[in-house]
Amino acid sequence: MMQSNNDKTMFAMRIDKAEKEKLKQLYRDMGLDLSTAVNLFFKQSLRENGLPFQPSRSNKILDDK
Repeated sequence: MMQSNNDKTMFAMRIDKAEKEKLKQLYRDMGLDLSTAVNLFFKQSLRENGLPFQPSRSNKILDDK
């Protein structure tokens, strides 16, 4: 079923500029734009009825900062 623009809303958030650029490149390499990637995350969250990944206390990516 196709949604009209009347069925959609804007979503805004703040993110570190450098991280945003890295994410844009990552998703571009996958053939996606940032908006599509975020929408996929939200849709998968609804499908899983929670986060679409298992969070843990230790995160190598964050620890490397």
